[in-house]
Amino acid sequence: MDFIAILSIFVLACFVGYFVVWSVTPALHTPLMAVTNA
Repeated sequence: MDFIAILSIFVLACFVGYFVVWSVTPALHTPLMAVTNA
């Protein structure tokens, strides 16, 4: 794939991840970040 295709997928993934994080409750958000950073 060319750079534009990779960049488009990356941006789309960022938007999806952003909405997924904000759709979960703060109670689930904190442990999720702890596991991700571990």
